[in-house]
Amino acid sequence: MTRRYRRSTLHETDALCVRIGEFAESSAVVSLVTEGMGLVRAMARGAKRVRNGFLGPLDRGVLYRVRLGSRGEGLLHLNSASVREPFGALRRDPARFHAAEMVLEVAGDLMREGEPQPDLFRLAAFSLKVLERAPEDRLALATTLFLVRAAALSGHLPEIDACVACGLPIEEDRPLVSPARGGALHAACAEREPGARTVQKPVLDLLEDLRRRPAAEILRTPRPRSTMRGLRVLLEEWLEHALERRFRAAEPMEREIRRGEERGSGGGEGLG
Repeated sequence: MTRRYRRSTLHETDALCVRIGEFAESSAVVSLVTEGMGLVRAMARGAKRVRNGFLGPLDRGVLYRVRLGSRGEGLLHLNSASVREPFGALRRDPARFHAAEMVLEVAGDLMREGEPQPDLFRLAAFSLKVLERAPEDRLALATTLFLVRAAALSGHLPEIDACVACGLPIEEDRPLVSPARGGALHAACAEREPGARTVQKPVLDLLEDLRRRPAAEILRTPRPRSTMRGLRVLLEEWLEHALERRFRAAEPMEREIRRGEERGSGGGEGLG
């Protein structure tokens, strides 16, 4: 639903461009994840012209300082956009590019229209910076960390401290999880949950670790690749269930992560 803004109001905020939709020959409708206004859809007139008011073509995954104006009810108008951080290296490497695509898609889907969520915005911008600068063998960890923190900020993190059915601690090596129930279950409690599936206990331990420890400390410590992969799959399923849609960026991202892992270890399992 499009938020309605008061006539002749000007807004200025930092923004990440997450989607660009076609509109006429020279204009576009852009979706922006912003620090001060939540998710914003705005008309960018002349955005595809060589000479425009945006100091060049608008691009996804760029951090801008934007000025938005409203002209009556309906879409805002993007009056200007100056680049604060281009994240150019993300476009020169397939693994970084597809990981960034996942960050943009998840942030754009989780952020609510017209409702400021500055912590989610800052997480997305921080994650793009990490993906641009991190060594290749840390890209999977950086992406996994983003998914954990984004799920936590949006209220979609699985409950894993205790069984969501009986309330007792989870001590099994292969507990079950159910998106419909919102967390982990003992095997006996999951008998009437057709959507529950097993997950390795180290995956849940990693989830708890990434949720609590400082990001800088996390990114210095390699983790088992199979455990990170299991956690990413779990969180992707969790968020897709909450949003009732599939992430288009997930499959290409996982494919590039696997290619990077194979180059680094000759196809074997290891740390990343």
